[in-house]
Amino acid sequence: MVAAVRRGDSKRSVARQYGVALSTVQLWVDRAAGKRLDRVDWSDRPSGPSVSPRRTSREKEEVVLQIRQELKETSDLGEFGAAAIREEWLARNLPDVPAVRTIGYILERRGALDGQQRIRRPAPPSGWYLPEVANQHAEIDLWDVIEGLAIKGGPQVEVLTVLSLHGALSGAWPTTRITAKAVREALLEHWRESGLPDYVQSRSAPTS
Repeated sequence: MVAAVRRGDSKRSVARQYGVALSTVQLWVDRAAGKRLDRVDWSDRPSGPSVSPRRTSREKEEVVLQIRQELKETSDLGEFGAAAIREEWLARNLPDVPAVRTIGYILERRGALDGQQRIRRPAPPSGWYLPEVANQHAEIDLWDVIEGLAIKGGPQVEVLTVLSLHGALSGAWPTTRITAKAVREALLEHWRESGLPDYVQSRSAPTS
């Protein structure tokens, strides 16, 4: 893929040829920038540890849950939340006392909260209205016109903008008045450089 881009093929056409997302092509092109292809690290594994070194140990989480259960069964005041668990931890002279917030995170992560929590439903994927775009098998250009921008001491300005949904390919063409001819020239300029998208979406249109 990188070799094809270096030969002059657009990143979009390469992504389409190899059946991958545009962002994948961009990733490898950026990683190989300024290097010979036989000296590029092509591994796709993250460089950091698989588990965060700041993650609370499993043993510590089990102690938190054990104290919570004991307090729930024996506390005269009926307190077995994060603050009460930390106070009990201190009373037992246990080492490495966790913060109240850390205990709260542990209780939430282990499903040990009694309160009714608001359900946070995930947002739909970008481009959800086009299945191929949503699963990043196709790209869409989002064209828009920003109107009414005032320059101090000068005329009002309109800006034609474009942003590809997944590849973050962008462009902007400021002018005093956007016409159909100006839009056509911008389209050709952008697509000659970036390649053709699979879909185009426009939220504004010039009047003439």
